Amino acid sequence: MDCENCGQRPAKVHMTEIVNDNEKRERHLCEECADKEGLLAVKQNFSISELLAGLAASHMAGKAGDVPDVKCPSCGITFAEFQSAGRLGCAEDYDVFGEHIVPRLERFHDSMQHVGKSPRGGANSQERASYVLSLRSQLREAVAEEAYERAAKLRDEIKKAEAPRGEESGGS
Repeated sequence: MDCENCGQRPAKVHMTEIVNDNEKRERHLCEECADKEGLLAVKQNFSISELLAGLAASHMAGKAGDVPDVKCPSCGITFAEFQSAGRLGCAEDYDVFGEHIVPRLERFHDSMQHVGKSPRGGANSQERASYVLSLRSQLREAVAEEAYERAAKLRDEIKKAEAPRGEESGGS
């Protein structure tokens, strides 16, 4: 796609503006034309905490009435400082500002329960290891008793239990 202004260079700056509350206007400009219009004067290097602080500040604009006048006795941060910085000062802040933080966290994350990823091997990797040890013990007993069919089944079960997730159904 070429620049809408000059038509000579590829458009690298894509911008969507909302005009009159529900009218959307898209612009596609090359870097030179965008720079001439002052669209590249925006700070290019920023941290995630700055972004979150800015979002929190813009979200809380107009809600100054519900900002508590509370200060953490441990680190000394106020709730207003938390809002502007986008981060808490210490672990005690969760207790000090709890009633004001929890509703915001629930709105932001849609939940207060973490349901993220678990470490490789899953949460039950310890159970799996115990299960494999048990199977190995049974396998030794089966071999000692010369119960080779049972030993073969146990061997296959051990391979299946030790296989990384996603490779368990591959047969041999």
